[in-house]
Amino acid sequence: MNKIKLAITTGDPAGIGAEIACKFAESLSGSEEYEIILVSYEHIIRHTFEKLLKRPIPQLTIAEPDEKLGFDMEYGVIKPEYGKASMLFVEKAVKMVRNGEADALVTCPINKAAIKAGGYDFPGHTEFLGHLTKCRNFSMLMVGNKVRCVLATTHVPMENLVEKLDEKAVMNAILNANSAGQFFCGKRQPKIAVCGLNPHAGDNGALGDEEITLISPVIEIAQAEGIDVEGPFPADSLFVKAAKGDYDFVVVMYHDQGLIPVKMESFGNAVNVTLNLPIIRTSVDHGTAFDIAGKGIASCTSIKRASEVAAEMVKNARLA
Repeated sequence: MNKIKLAITTGDPAGIGAEIACKFAESLSGSEEYEIILVSYEHIIRHTFEKLLKRPIPQLTIAEPDEKLGFDMEYGVIKPEYGKASMLFVEKAVKMVRNGEADALVTCPINKAAIKAGGYDFPGHTEFLGHLTKCRNFSMLMVGNKVRCVLATTHVPMENLVEKLDEKAVMNAILNANSAGQFFCGKRQPKIAVCGLNPHAGDNGALGDEEITLISPVIEIAQAEGIDVEGPFPADSLFVKAAKGDYDFVVVMYHDQGLIPVKMESFGNAVNVTLNLPIIRTSVDHGTAFDIAGKGIASCTSIKRASEVAAEMVKNARLA
């Protein structure tokens, strides 16, 4: 069987993306079940090896965007050309996956200010990927060593949370968690737990009624459709059960409710997955790290883990 092909975008040139991608590329022994294609500009990869890592560039497969941008390399700064380049890498990689040149997409971090300066009006990777693939009902999944959290809402300020959290958002997260079973549970139907919104899951309405009026009715509808889902549960006790393997996925109501337990368990080794796209996409669990960019000290642990998860998802999808 042919090896799984992973298209890895190197992210913002001013960050650590190219460094971790290059370190990861040269760490591969060739015995892995996957091979990688670096989606970037050759001059970025060459600069990373020769100037930053102080060693010759090895034999690599590099895929460049059709639109060529020439620029000098400078770390830790926001530049429009850097933001544009990072998005061109994503566009190229998505095309590669959709036309069969690669099996999955793995992304290194971009900078939101840089992509905006570069002419892209998107909050980040996820929304841009939704635009490119014409998909709206996507979800963020954070994968830890044992805990997997699907977010009903993502980057929403707390003062706007109740307004944004509606039946559609909760149901979308449950449906996407259920569909994600094919990538992580093989042919077995995933077991899903749903977090409450309020402390103690509202304590029967004493601490808020969203569990009664919003979350429980959605769970009942999902159960009627044959989905193995339970809840809502208090967040302060649910993740202990999830870590023990009682549940395959936990649906959380807001960003920190899900990311804190995953990163507490697996910081530096967690993986960000975008669910319900027509392609498989994983990402590192960290940002551009401008504070250490260009120093040669960035770890490639997260990009390695993101690649392993992407390969696992491709393999399980083929078997499902």
